Amino acid sequence: MKYSRLAFGLNAILAWVGVIGSLTVDATGVVVVPQFGPSYFGGHAAGLAGSIPRVIDNLSYFTIWSNILVAITTTMIYRNMNRTSHRLKVLRLSSLMMITVTMLVYVLILAAEANPQSWNVYTDLLLHYITPPVTILVWLFFGPRKWISWKIIFSSLLIPITYILYTFARGAVIGKYPYGFVNVVELGYVGALIGTGVVLVLGLIIFLIYFIIDKLIPSSK
Repeated sequence: MKYSRLAFGLNAILAWVGVIGSLTVDATGVVVVPQFGPSYFGGHAAGLAGSIPRVIDNLSYFTIWSNILVAITTTMIYRNMNRTSHRLKVLRLSSLMMITVTMLVYVLILAAEANPQSWNVYTDLLLHYITPPVTILVWLFFGPRKWISWKIIFSSLLIPITYILYTFARGAVIGKYPYGFVNVVELGYVGALIGTGVVLVLGLIIFLIYFIIDKLIPSSK
């Protein structure tokens, strides 16, 4: 119990530092982030003048959603190791799937063109390379185990589906998107939906993998 609580505490700290650090960088404008194109996030005024739109863009990335969810759930478990509510089980599995997708999609697709600068080098490491594997390892070693069921899986889809709907709705209004594979301006709705569908299938495969592992590994003490 002692080591598991420490593990969840460390996991929470890493996630919170990554999220807060990223938001702080964007809010203050200390790092100039280049815009990849007119239909991508960015293009706001430098310094504090563009603070609010930069922060809104930041909060509209799947990466930030997944890291925030990890931060919240690991904090909840750290504060009460005996909590087993249905809501926590759903949030825990959703965070686990989303942070895994974040890591895989970034490393395999997005990292080659990301090129973070200055302070964003450190937030990039935390958000994409440190917090995701730490979260997965903490779950593998400390659970909580036997929380995953088909009901929990279906409920856990709500947050990523909400993100998808939000991304398309916001994109339709501002004409900008966070990632190339969901960029309606470049791909059209059919192409963007196909790109989104591929990532969603990846998420479902990850759900299944975690479901199987959860059934095979003995309950955590």
